[in-house]
Amino acid sequence: MHDVSVPTLYSGAMSTASSGSMLLACVGRGNVGAHTSPTDNKGNVFAQIGSPQVYSLWTGSGTALYACAPTVGGTNHVVRATKLSQYDETTMSVVEIRNGGNLKDVKWREALAGNPLTSASVTTTGPALLVAWWWGDADVGSDKTAVPNNGFTVIHSILKAGALVQCCVAVRQVSAAGTYNVTWAATPTQGAQLWIAAIQAS
Repeated sequence: MHDVSVPTLYSGAMSTASSGSMLLACVGRGNVGAHTSPTDNKGNVFAQIGSPQVYSLWTGSGTALYACAPTVGGTNHVVRATKLSQYDETTMSVVEIRNGGNLKDVKWREALAGNPLTSASVTTTGPALLVAWWWGDADVGSDKTAVPNNGFTVIHSILKAGALVQCCVAVRQVSAAGTYNVTWAATPTQGAQLWIAAIQAS
């Protein structure tokens, strides 16, 4: 979800598991210095994973990843991201991993325009759910596309033209230990910030 005209960005009301889930929130901001941990209406605490990452093309902007586990959930579960300026372009993606687990591996990399949009690789020691985010760096002038390979399925995206931080999220369930990545095909030609996380059962 995104908006450039509200002081706080809210997810839609979700129906999450009452307990035991993991929530991952990946946030893109026009003002990278405004990154703070999301909050929710269930009293959960999100921890930042690593540091905010700055775009090479837009040096005042960047993305960050946050995790919370195990969570208290339920109906009408809302996650929110506060904005220092109501006009700061902000996009937030929230993914619930039911039955939680361990955040086994997380990687970030940036691929610049003209290069393959291939994430760094994550390694698992057994079956795992992989979650990958594509944050394109094209300008505001046109709609975008972002399509992952390697068996990943898109679960949500915001790819419209306009003053926003474009994002696409995909997942893959793997049945065995291994090392995994994903390459995205995008239009128009552009670079991207690429996050990928592996969650294994406890």
